[in-house]
Amino acid sequence: MRCCLCRRADKSIVQTQVLPIGCKRYLSLQYFSDGLNNFLALKLRLYGRLLLTAARRPGALLVSVLLLGSVSQSSAAITELQPSGRIRGTILAVSGDRLERLPGAVVTLGGTPLANKKLETVSDESGEYSFNRLAAGEYTLTASLRGFKAEERRVIVAIDATIDLDVLLQPSAIQATVTVSRGEDRINTTDTTVAGQLSGSKLHDVPLVNEKFQDALPLLPGVTRGPDGALNIKGTRPDQGGVLVSSLNVTDPVTGDAAIDLPLEAVESVQVFSNPFSAEYGRFTGAVTAIETRSGSNQWRYLLTNVVVRPRIREGKFYGVQSATPRIAVGGPIKKDKAFFFQSFEYRFVRSEVTSLPPAQRDSKLESLDSFTRLDFNLNNVHRLAVSFSLFPQKRDGANLNTFTPLETTANVHQRGWFFSVNEQATFKNRALLQSSFSLKQFDLDVFGNSEAPFVISPATRSGGWFTRQQRNSRRAEWLETLSLPEKKFDGEHEFRFGIDVSHTTFDGVDTSAPIRIVRRNGTMSQLLTFAGAGTLKRNNTELAAFAQDTWHPNGSLTIDFGLRWDRDAISKDNNFAPRLGFAVLPFANDRTVIRGGIGLFYDKIPISVGIFDQYQHRVVTTFAANGSTIVDGPITLRHIVDANGYRNPYSVAATLQIDHEIKRLLLRFGFEERRTRRDFILEPIADGRLLLRNDGVSRYREFQITGRLRLQERRHLYIAYVSSHATGDLNAFNNYFGTLRNPVIRANERSLQPFDAPNRLLFWGDIGLPKRITVSPVMDWHTGFPFSLVDENQNFVGPRNRAGRYPAFFSVDLQITKGLAPRVPNWGFIPAKFRGRKFPGRFGVKLFNLTSHWNPRDFQNNIDAPDFGTFYNSPRRGLRLKFEFVKY
Repeated sequence: MRCCLCRRADKSIVQTQVLPIGCKRYLSLQYFSDGLNNFLALKLRLYGRLLLTAARRPGALLVSVLLLGSVSQSSAAITELQPSGRIRGTILAVSGDRLERLPGAVVTLGGTPLANKKLETVSDESGEYSFNRLAAGEYTLTASLRGFKAEERRVIVAIDATIDLDVLLQPSAIQATVTVSRGEDRINTTDTTVAGQLSGSKLHDVPLVNEKFQDALPLLPGVTRGPDGALNIKGTRPDQGGVLVSSLNVTDPVTGDAAIDLPLEAVESVQVFSNPFSAEYGRFTGAVTAIETRSGSNQWRYLLTNVVVRPRIREGKFYGVQSATPRIAVGGPIKKDKAFFFQSFEYRFVRSEVTSLPPAQRDSKLESLDSFTRLDFNLNNVHRLAVSFSLFPQKRDGANLNTFTPLETTANVHQRGWFFSVNEQATFKNRALLQSSFSLKQFDLDVFGNSEAPFVISPATRSGGWFTRQQRNSRRAEWLETLSLPEKKFDGEHEFRFGIDVSHTTFDGVDTSAPIRIVRRNGTMSQLLTFAGAGTLKRNNTELAAFAQDTWHPNGSLTIDFGLRWDRDAISKDNNFAPRLGFAVLPFANDRTVIRGGIGLFYDKIPISVGIFDQYQHRVVTTFAANGSTIVDGPITLRHIVDANGYRNPYSVAATLQIDHEIKRLLLRFGFEERRTRRDFILEPIADGRLLLRNDGVSRYREFQITGRLRLQERRHLYIAYVSSHATGDLNAFNNYFGTLRNPVIRANERSLQPFDAPNRLLFWGDIGLPKRITVSPVMDWHTGFPFSLVDENQNFVGPRNRAGRYPAFFSVDLQITKGLAPRVPNWGFIPAKFRGRKFPGRFGVKLFNLTSHWNPRDFQNNIDAPDFGTFYNSPRRGLRLKFEFVKY
């Protein structure tokens, strides 16, 4: 560990190592390597058998052979993410009838994971302290301050868990009175990349329309929800990003999109890394979303919420249930200090309204059951084990419902998915940390329509039944080992990390399509699309990655990250080397200004859907004259052809420059970011009878950001951000036409504004604590409207794509107000007698959405031959929801 503040003489040293006199700081590298190789050899035998059994495919043998060979060559060839355990809290003292915060208290942390060393920090001017990047294990925390009795606490930290521990000091001979003036967390002075982060408490305080963690991501600058409802992070499509849960990949192996749903209470924190310059991150060209899950502890915690069913009322009439979304979570000790569990369930039945459709036919329907289970074990003084299991089946009926696609024409998407992971941490006497992770993920998907009627596209609307029928089954086994070596001192301090990651995916499915008819305004047929081929799909893929990383601290004012990553997969078969360089520098002596930035090369994954392009059905196109019966062209079979470049991994070159400056309670951030992506997969229909999969697509994103964070109270802030951005690129992205919900018509590719381009955005939100346990959380979001294209009755583009105009500017004000309560449990017969009449902590409140009823249309009639051409539809109404929960967290 290294201090997170500058080590100048006039500054408090945070997390500085205190070594006993005469102790040996490090074991010899050779001694460590020999012991580690023996340890890994046993572990590899066990995991190799698990991998072979789980995958049940011959290709899995290659995974184990490669991994065994890699590890036997070098014991230092293994790591993925740093430990992210954390202990934080406030040092307090009783003053009269209230608690006062104590700045300047010395807080010391020791324990088995730290070997013979100790970490030390001093509580800041608001009495807060924090120890970060802790390995799992048992620690002893001691707080002391002159005039008070020292207080010692024993703390158990699970893998990647955050422990909130407030310490109350008792006065000794002197009674102290403290006045608190400063209230902002200390600025991060060492990390070359600072993630946008949302803690679990923030997720509960802010108004979330669906109460899912994904709904909170647009609260981060640079994250927008596009016109199709998908999240676009830093100017990229969903399939260009990476998603990790407890360091493990949870994307859909077929499309590359995120493919996991967790109950809100299962999420400890969400971090979004844009261009992380540490080489441990890979398989993306945009950003990485890292989710840490909640663990159990020695304290019992519980939650019961959303037990009230919302009725569906349309124009004064009752149409059944609008939503029912009960959630329950409980966690606590199985055996004190040794074993813990956490369990959460969420059932969701939600109807989402399209306001422009008839009252009884305007709702899509979602039904799901999300379950998350986590078990943590302290095996001994140096070994910690965490096992988790997620289950997330889901049914979305009317998934693409909008003004121009009525309910009977929409697609139904049903998924079955689960995710199992095992994570073990082992610490060594020299403070090296080895983390072993193994996961299995299954994600199956069915897409089908509501009728067998032909799918018809007219200028005004669509009709018939959905044209595609998909059945996909995918399984992925992943194994990664992580190793963080102790600090080495030469020319400053070095933190070395090495790593290897292996995953194997199997996929099979069936994908067939029914005919598509494009008709003109007068009802005559313009074009007929039919499909030829069996549509039987099958492919396996093995992905390998390794990296080396050095975080170098030449002095207390400078941090430099050097990294090199290697990736290879069975589709491209290329060896991709990605160097990274990042820095963080303190230009002044007061530690209140940090300049950070860097540049890096990032290689993306190749989704299996791209690798099976030649197995999809071929389109047969027939074009008719104005009378609708005379064939003027075709039938032409568009054969699926991969261009001469074959399959090469997309890559991006990204650079950032950021200045953080702290003024008392206010943190200001000025940032610039640019990313250029190459070798993206795009589709191009060719007149000679080819549908060409090109591997030369490009995109570009540029962003300037000004952000302010004002500390109001303990862990409560106000945020304001302005983002100016520009996103351009090729528009015929592969997933638009061969993803889950497809665009049925493929026209010539163009390079233009991305459909989610929003040049200007102003965001304001926060959580404010008021007296009597009242919390107020406002959210204001304004941004430029998204661009749109125009088409004619033949579904050909008119003029340049995404240059015909923009949607009206988006503006929304949401608000959540809650009050803490202590209601009594009713004396109902089915409630155990020992709970009846007792008071339990809870919260009651209200959530308001689109408070101003601003016109935010989601649909636009862009067909110039439609009677309602140029009309906007489907703006969300003002919404009100009640919130009530029993909670102890």
